Amino acid sequence: MMGSIQRHKVLIVDDDPVSLKILDTALSKEQSYEIHQARDAEEGIEIARDMKPDIIISDYYMPGMSGFEFCRHIRNDPELSTAIFILLTAETDIVTKVTSLEQGADDYVEKPVSPSVLVGKVKAFLRIKNLQHELVEEREKLKIANQLLETNFRELIAVLLKILEIQISGARDRALFAEKAAKYMTSRMAIGPDETKKIIFASIVHELGKTGLPQNLVKKNYQDLSTEDQEVFHQHPLIGSIIISTISGFKESAEDVYHQYENFDGSGLPDRLRGGEISIGARMLRGINLEEELFKAGLSAESVIEQVRLAAGKHLDPSVAAHLADFLIESKDNASQNKKKISVDELLVGMVVAEDIYSSNGTKIIPKNTKIKDWMLNIIQERNVLDPVIGGVYVFAKN
Repeated sequence: MMGSIQRHKVLIVDDDPVSLKILDTALSKEQSYEIHQARDAEEGIEIARDMKPDIIISDYYMPGMSGFEFCRHIRNDPELSTAIFILLTAETDIVTKVTSLEQGADDYVEKPVSPSVLVGKVKAFLRIKNLQHELVEEREKLKIANQLLETNFRELIAVLLKILEIQISGARDRALFAEKAAKYMTSRMAIGPDETKKIIFASIVHELGKTGLPQNLVKKNYQDLSTEDQEVFHQHPLIGSIIISTISGFKESAEDVYHQYENFDGSGLPDRLRGGEISIGARMLRGINLEEELFKAGLSAESVIEQVRLAAGKHLDPSVAAHLADFLIESKDNASQNKKKISVDELLVGMVVAEDIYSSNGTKIIPKNTKIKDWMLNIIQERNVLDPVIGGVYVFAKN
């Protein structure tokens, strides 16, 4: 069984019955056209609203509404505005013709009309319209494909964060905090959407390479590592960048992760890059790393902010330092306003932990938002004797 022929809808508007007959006869020879007629613009508008034409062929001079006004009306109607509009005119003034085109007509055909010329123009415009329709369909398919890719990308991130959390205590929370920090800084530094996405991805997975390090090493504070262990530790950016580089379209993210310990003054690792030699994403990661190191060392939020500011021009790009400090201040004001720091001896049953409690070897003992119970307090106190809690304990203060 043969498929049905696609029929394009054509509306002819002319107050001259002879012209209508000639145009109808010429176009009717093409089986793919569905022809409709109107005697004036007002009737043409009514018929157009009902049939939704692909192409309109209208005389220029008609009683009542002119073809020019008819064209403008069609262009202002959202349901009809995409129709191809061809004006028929005996007007020889080039200014009038150009004005018609500027105001929305797609083309004009001079009267007396040559049927072969008109049919040729109609065919050409309908081919263009078909291509436009195909382009719209392709854009819709691309939109759906991009939405699927975005879903898959978020699922990939979720999997990577689970892997990180299993092997590295607190990595998921740090990754989510780093994501927020990166979003804040990129928005303040007017970075484009494509680069922003890659920087944010790098911030989320900046610790990914630690999964390739010995477990006993990643649990310790960096300051407590021997020189030899510090050299091993600094292999994690390379490991992470190799993993990320296998993900199509994220080469820049891999580079950012690889250079996340480069200092703005040129004293960092691995290549001792300086200033603008370091990608903006890597400069942001250096700030995020510094913030994590300071918090893990037990500094208060206020002290971390102060140290971040002092690092400007040294470890950190001054712009990164300023925006990161602002982010930390806003985060503190929004979520940590009622926190206070106490010693382990001051910790009581019923208090709610405001920050993860870590021992000196980097092991998380109690996660944040945990309400302390008797048995928890005993574990913390016993653990503190053998493996002291670093930096004290942050709890939510009672209002």
